[in-house]
Amino acid sequence: MASAVALTLTQYDAGETPGAIAARLRQIGVDDPDLARSLYVSGAASTGRIVYPQLGGLRPDTASVMTVIEQTLSTAEGVTTVSRTLDIRLRRIAGVWRFDTLASTGGEPPANPVPLSPAAIAVLDDTRIALPDSARWDIHAGAVSERLLSVMLRLADFAPYGVITLVTGHPWEIFGTDRQSDHSRGLALDVYRLSDRLVIEDRASGSLTHEAVRWLYSQPDIARIGSPWALDGFGGRSFTDALHQDHLHIAVIAD
Repeated sequence: MASAVALTLTQYDAGETPGAIAARLRQIGVDDPDLARSLYVSGAASTGRIVYPQLGGLRPDTASVMTVIEQTLSTAEGVTTVSRTLDIRLRRIAGVWRFDTLASTGGEPPANPVPLSPAAIAVLDDTRIALPDSARWDIHAGAVSERLLSVMLRLADFAPYGVITLVTGHPWEIFGTDRQSDHSRGLALDVYRLSDRLVIEDRASGSLTHEAVRWLYSQPDIARIGSPWALDGFGGRSFTDALHQDHLHIAVIAD
């Protein structure tokens, strides 16, 4: 459902109106005319491509699905592509997961970007680190810890990887609680693949993903690692649960 909503919001022809998008949303069971305007650009033709949908939170009857989508816009001025991390909330009703709300459209370029540190520049320029634009904007806004940026560079030396979220697009809170997430504090990233291996498909002992978790666990500035494994037993720095089967949650100690 989350991917269907994301694609419906980002696929329209030049000259189409939000009303046409709203009609297509109704075809997938979503009756929300305002939602249709979320990623609409007047006069543009738009196509969408799902990069990866990742769980941002899971409770028995509610869920957050952080969906990275590439939106390509074609106008008379040319073609541009932007990748956003959407926070799409679902609710289970009578046993069926249905759309609830769009909690985040993935942000916008900061109006007042900060001067970038050497680590920030290095992360942004590193082709081994695949970042959605939402995460790039977080770095340009100065919202990401220097320690986290350092870990990101060192992880790229271990293996190239793909990021779902840094700050924007992740729930502000630890989903289902009132406690602030490490993401909204600029202290965490979520990784959905290492090299060409999706975390959810690389969960065997000794796999590249398993070795990456072991390496991360050895780093002194890592506060918590959520993954398919609990290396030090439940309650330690390395933890696992149903939510962290499709990604690595990497959180650092505060600067």
